Amino acid sequence: MNSEQHSAFPNMRDFLELNEIAAEQCSLATDEFSRVSGEKLPASINGLGSVLSLLYRASCCAWGCREGDHQCEWFAARVVNQGMSAYRLIRAGYYDESLMLIRGIGEIANLLWLFNADVTNFDQWSSSSRDERMRKFSPNAVRTKLTNLGGIGSPIDDNRYRHLCEVGTHPVPGFAPGHYSGTGRPVLGGLLQPVGVYVCITELSYAVAMCAIPLSKLLGLQEEQAKDLVSKALSLIESLGAFTILNYNDLLTEAQKKTNRDGVPD
Repeated sequence: MNSEQHSAFPNMRDFLELNEIAAEQCSLATDEFSRVSGEKLPASINGLGSVLSLLYRASCCAWGCREGDHQCEWFAARVVNQGMSAYRLIRAGYYDESLMLIRGIGEIANLLWLFNADVTNFDQWSSSSRDERMRKFSPNAVRTKLTNLGGIGSPIDDNRYRHLCEVGTHPVPGFAPGHYSGTGRPVLGGLLQPVGVYVCITELSYAVAMCAIPLSKLLGLQEEQAKDLVSKALSLIESLGAFTILNYNDLLTEAQKKTNRDGVPD
């Protein structure tokens, strides 16, 4: 960028407004892409909306208030707020930033599964000091507790959590931001990258569904609403596509190799 281009580049509020325009354009393009991209992506988005809708109503006591401290309702509300925020970021092309929020939803999912397995953990968590929570209910401590309990273990296990941290949250040497095109080049949001959409929708849908299943019990919902929430959460999991935070680089590499074999130069 030369000095003339630098002087013409927007600053102050103009820079922010330009980014908002780019984000809105990307959002519209993402909406159109997600409607026509096969079967799994539209099904996942529809399922995600249905599960978040039920959690929204549950968090607001729409089916009746059971009173008490509303801690579980607040968990549901946090999942809804973070889920909707993550979805908005996906539409705008901010995939890493969406994964940062998805990691937080995953932490909630693990915590809810721990509470669901043994309610005494919820009692200890809700009455503990900050230092006690950091020691006994940190993300790593919760995963360890779930592993020791057996069953399915952690919905967000060590491997998935590490990938969510390294891709979406923590700076890692040699790891470019927003790199979902297979080129390794960084992208500063506002640009539709199909693989970014696939990965983030899959991870968001999975994390939200894994929160919904234990919440169906912890929220004390009526039988009809609880069954509906579990049914829609399971359907959402069944709709998930192939691209995940664990494999998208490998799948991108395979796709590039296939393209090159078909006569497109490296």
